[in-house]
Amino acid sequence: MNFNPIAMKALITLLFTFLVNNVHASSDEQSTNDFFSLVEIKNAPKKSLQPINYVQASDDVSLAYRAYLPKQPQAMLIFYHGAGAHSGLSYNHIGTGLRDNFNIAVYMPDIRGHGGSGGNRGDTPQVEQVWLDINTMVNVARDKYPNLPLFVGGHSSGAGLALNYSSWDQRAEIDGYVFLAPYFGYRSETNYDAGESKRFEFSTVTTSDFVINTMSGGLFFGHSKAVKFNFPDSVLRDNPEIVPFNTVNMSNAVTPHSPDSQLSDIHQFGLWIGRQDEAFDPLKVTMFAEKYSGKDARKEIEIVDKENHFSIMLNAANFIGPWLRNAIK
Repeated sequence: MNFNPIAMKALITLLFTFLVNNVHASSDEQSTNDFFSLVEIKNAPKKSLQPINYVQASDDVSLAYRAYLPKQPQAMLIFYHGAGAHSGLSYNHIGTGLRDNFNIAVYMPDIRGHGGSGGNRGDTPQVEQVWLDINTMVNVARDKYPNLPLFVGGHSSGAGLALNYSSWDQRAEIDGYVFLAPYFGYRSETNYDAGESKRFEFSTVTTSDFVINTMSGGLFFGHSKAVKFNFPDSVLRDNPEIVPFNTVNMSNAVTPHSPDSQLSDIHQFGLWIGRQDEAFDPLKVTMFAEKYSGKDARKEIEIVDKENHFSIMLNAANFIGPWLRNAIK
């Protein structure tokens, strides 16, 4: 049968109309007047912020990153920010802490379309391009320290990106992964149940765009701003580089597609989440990680008392650092 692009587009348009009117879209209509607690971040002592460096991606887009490099590093960590964020926010607490107290070289990239990196905001040409960008950062790190152990990790959806990368067939050789308040995707079922007091809906999702993108084999709606983040206006005013949305392509890049099997294939990882995390249920996250991680995996899985989704970044170096030192023995 011959492929008729005009007929296919008409079919997809009809399907889109049907889905908009009929698909259960509770996520499309979610809104909130609340937000994650930022009190701890605002009151935290100031830490030095490293200047931005740049490297060219495989498609010539400029990728920004900050490097926290000790004089005598023992290992390297490439660490990715969460949804809409960038390396210039409070992630420097992790970078300076690991550099100064544990001799870990930390590279903190801005995902393409975020922060100082080039590319259309919140978007990527293809899903795999974001993973190729991690390979680019691996090359940057290994060019400087070719013989050091290398770890990849992230906070929130940055952890989801790291998990996706771990199962990609073109990934570089990585010694282990770091998951901080991790977003393991909707298939992991690690969100709070409806009605729970801690439940907070950070994003509003246009489900139909993802359905059409999948049904069309990625031909349509890949660049649709289908995931909108519920940042308060005051946060966006104070942080104009924050990107308040992800396209379908970007969301698919950072959302684990098979988190159970992906996690089971990792031989070494550390996972930490705050007991007061507003985004993900810490009990569900840790139970998921315990259930699906390999029985022979070297791992540390911990719920951290008195920490929430963002405050955990302030002290993260104090538990990531010892774990990294032990992981490279």
